[in-house]
Amino acid sequence: LAAACAAALARLIHAAPIVGGKAEDGARRSVVSPADLDRVVGEVAEADAALATRAIDLAAAAQPAWDGTPAATRGAILRQAADRLEGEAARFIAICVAEAGKTVPDAIAEVREAVDFLRYYAARAEESFGRPLPMPGPTGESNRLGLRGRGVFACISPWNFPLAIFTGQVTAALAAGNSVVAKPAEQTPLVAHEAVRLLHQAGVPPEVLHFLPGDGARIGKVMLS
Repeated sequence: LAAACAAALARLIHAAPIVGGKAEDGARRSVVSPADLDRVVGEVAEADAALATRAIDLAAAAQPAWDGTPAATRGAILRQAADRLEGEAARFIAICVAEAGKTVPDAIAEVREAVDFLRYYAARAEESFGRPLPMPGPTGESNRLGLRGRGVFACISPWNFPLAIFTGQVTAALAAGNSVVAKPAEQTPLVAHEAVRLLHQAGVPPEVLHFLPGDGARIGKVMLS
């Protein structure tokens, strides 16, 4: 594991906004390790307000089709992402240690928790959104309760669980048929970028999940408005 983690950090990690599946440019800055401020882990290009607005518009347009995607399909995509995350565990552990200053055991637990979120919300999607729930009525009428997505979700994650909480927020919204614009903490954009890349590779449509690293006051304001 130590050798695999070292290999994962042999090169600097680059992160950038991902809008509609396309990597976008922006103001760039270095990402340094909080455990060693002389160590540069990677570089991030940050989104601006205009790009955030475009991501929200694309997410809104794509959400109805994603909501109409069978819950079993959404669940299968999330399970595929869980398998991929387990397969790339060493890389994600290494980034959590280097970028967030986590210990190795804590980073291992972080990756395991993110995998758990993916599998849990896959199951919840199938159970809660797979088919309407019959509701018996005393007078013989037929009532059914069906759950649907609500629209675009803004997922803003903290630095202390940069993979697990990030993945949990995003996955819960996707499982329920919502589209997502996701903004990681300014301190930890690299591991979040890799998580979004992995979700897209697993089959989440690029128009449904967008990645917006950047300043919370600027990007978060656009998202929450």
